[in-house]
Amino acid sequence: MTVRFVHSYNIGRTHVDIWKVPLEEPSSADDDTSDLSSDEIGRSKRFLFEEDRVHFIRCHFALRHVLAGYLAISASEIRFVCSTTGKPQIVAEQNSRALSFNLSHSAGMALIAVGGKRPLGIDIEKIRYDVDTFSLAERFFSPRECAGLRALPELIRVRAFFACWTRKEAFVKATGEGLSFPLDDFSVTTHPDLSPEVEEVRGNMGAHEQWLLADAHVGNGDRAALAVDNRL
Repeated sequence: MTVRFVHSYNIGRTHVDIWKVPLEEPSSADDDTSDLSSDEIGRSKRFLFEEDRVHFIRCHFALRHVLAGYLAISASEIRFVCSTTGKPQIVAEQNSRALSFNLSHSAGMALIAVGGKRPLGIDIEKIRYDVDTFSLAERFFSPRECAGLRALPELIRVRAFFACWTRKEAFVKATGEGLSFPLDDFSVTTHPDLSPEVEEVRGNMGAHEQWLLADAHVGNGDRAALAVDNRL
């Protein structure tokens, strides 16, 4: 398995590195679980399908080895703890650099984001042209985002949908609240070719100063976004 460095982003006061992990390479020695914790091994065994099990192992194998490079310790020695909302963190005694990280995967690709102490989130989605963008938008997007999507030319509407989706997912992952943060409680920009921004959060029109977004360019066929909490 080959883990590739993609790009560094200076977003607000935070420097974030992004790494790309291909998940569909031929089986190799990297698919063993020797570097994983007993908890990770147990979770891998709960998957019904072998492909999902292999993807999980490869994601967590890669995450440990990427973080080991920053922390200068063995990948197998890294210990994680979950926040009160369930977001994984490196245990404080090992995290001398106050690193934040996040992991996302879609289809055959995973992304790992590693930055400073400010909470961050990353999301990647495989772009699909067979989705009912309006139906899904009305279900998961805010009224402001739905209006923005409808106002765009049809030619870019699918890309706009996935741009909005990844920006929203990256934001909720950065908050640490995940699915408990209602997706229609905030709005992000929808145009796929313009700089992304958090437009409002629960009526706060100044949220763009507190939450920063960037589109991560990771290759054709995928859409990805990065979010950083700039309040700290």
